[in-house]
Amino acid sequence: MTSGDELRQDLSNRVLLHRRKFLGLMAAGAGAAVLGACSSSGGSEGAKATTTTGARTTTSLGKPMPPPEAKGIDSDPFLLGVASGDPLATSVILWTRLATDLVDPTGLGGLGDADHAVLWEVAGDKAFTELVASGTEPAGAEFGHSVHVEADGLQPDTWYWYRFRIGTYTSPVGKTRTTPADDAEVDQLRFAFASCQLRTAGHWTSYPHLVADEPDLVFFLGDYIYEYPGGTGDLENPLPAEPQTLADYRVLYAYYQGDQRIQDAHAVAPWVITWDDHEVENNYAAGVPEKAADQPTFPARHKAAYQAFWEAHPMRIDPPAKDGSLLVYRDFQYGKLARFFVLDGRQHRSDQACDDKIGINADDCPELGDADRTMLGTEQEQWLSTGLKHGGATWTVLPQQTVVKALVLGSIVLNVDQWDGYPAARTRLLESIQDAGIENVVVLTGDIHAGGAADLRLPDAGVTGAIVAHEFVGPAISSPGFGAIASGLDLSAFGLAYANFEDHGYVRCTVTPERWTTEFLVVDTIDAPTSAIKVDATVEVLAGTPGMKRI
Repeated sequence: MTSGDELRQDLSNRVLLHRRKFLGLMAAGAGAAVLGACSSSGGSEGAKATTTTGARTTTSLGKPMPPPEAKGIDSDPFLLGVASGDPLATSVILWTRLATDLVDPTGLGGLGDADHAVLWEVAGDKAFTELVASGTEPAGAEFGHSVHVEADGLQPDTWYWYRFRIGTYTSPVGKTRTTPADDAEVDQLRFAFASCQLRTAGHWTSYPHLVADEPDLVFFLGDYIYEYPGGTGDLENPLPAEPQTLADYRVLYAYYQGDQRIQDAHAVAPWVITWDDHEVENNYAAGVPEKAADQPTFPARHKAAYQAFWEAHPMRIDPPAKDGSLLVYRDFQYGKLARFFVLDGRQHRSDQACDDKIGINADDCPELGDADRTMLGTEQEQWLSTGLKHGGATWTVLPQQTVVKALVLGSIVLNVDQWDGYPAARTRLLESIQDAGIENVVVLTGDIHAGGAADLRLPDAGVTGAIVAHEFVGPAISSPGFGAIASGLDLSAFGLAYANFEDHGYVRCTVTPERWTTEFLVVDTIDAPTSAIKVDATVEVLAGTPGMKRI
């Protein structure tokens, strides 16, 4: 086994899915268990036999099994839709969360503390005439009636359809796909990435266009929810104040995921998700809240937010540990075309320097120069540095949260929450790319509510030095932009190939062995339920040729 394989196996060993509640439901007779391809406890009448063809394992299904009973459920429990995520060559994570009442203040979606189970099904066609895998999975109250299924034994590089059933209720149908095998030659990957979707700020008019694109993958780079109350009409947040408890965060996620536009976007392709700050609160850093006065109550809030985050997403990670922590950083490969290292720049970072002030003078903030300050934490830095040396793909991609490119004016640091506030950590990041001896490195970024593109140069991501990577920053889905502020800046001083600090939208990437093409899409408005969209700019990177160009 190579070092790269060992890394992937180590991560796999650390993210075994939670099944305690499933075993409890089995013992309590909460419904017939239909153990499909992802089950580790043997077959049943629903999964008649397992056969091996070469290195691939497939499951031959008998007659479809009936779904578990919907005891106490008297209306549609699939109001939050379905989702899939974190695909690998032979498996994908499937998700739903049962709820009949999206504003239930207990956060349990109108289902109380009763445990349920659902039948999940994966098929080779939308009509489900070609059933390839199925099983039952718990939807227990402990995790807010959320369901996380690892559908395994699938074929590489293949589209599938999936759904959930309980009693007489059937969920919407989602579409997902597996990645190509690690050693497969891949002609093209088409994916989108998005971030920053403050729902009270406007309508998510980008998502219908993203759905129409039918991407292979969608990356979401943080700020999936915002803690702020407010909004009007159908955009009004049901919480009167910022969330503090697990119940609060569950209600907040239901408010966001109850929107049909994001449900459609989740159902069109698998998502790969990381977080930023607003999944807890603005600009928190590890265990440190934005306001020092909140420190006594922050550990409980932090823990509640982390559990709600895990419950809300189809991620190949364990539920929170006893201390509330989550292993969010992870990697996966898309054939020989691309390897992705999904980063966590929020949970392990040092606190922001100099009280997190905007526009500080670096000469007055010696803390900025502390070499021990970190954005990723020591363990994640080492994991990434080691992984980069065993890339095995044409493109190496780092989906993460905050802007790496230096946005400084002389000694004035505009935003110490992004990598500008962690210059030593940024230098270590760029040097680890150089030391790995790899080229064609791309960083995907959210956070700043602006679209942008720039080359990343040693040693400080400034305007001079050797190019070691290329960064694409996505506009916000709906969070307010900074057009008025940016209008007074000389953007040419930053060495940007593209910048748009005002519009909303998302980013579309087409990746081939020869080139990387990034299109920045912006909508006309978020003030109405629908909007036209346009390509605002296209930027290209040629494989083997450092430096991006606008085309």
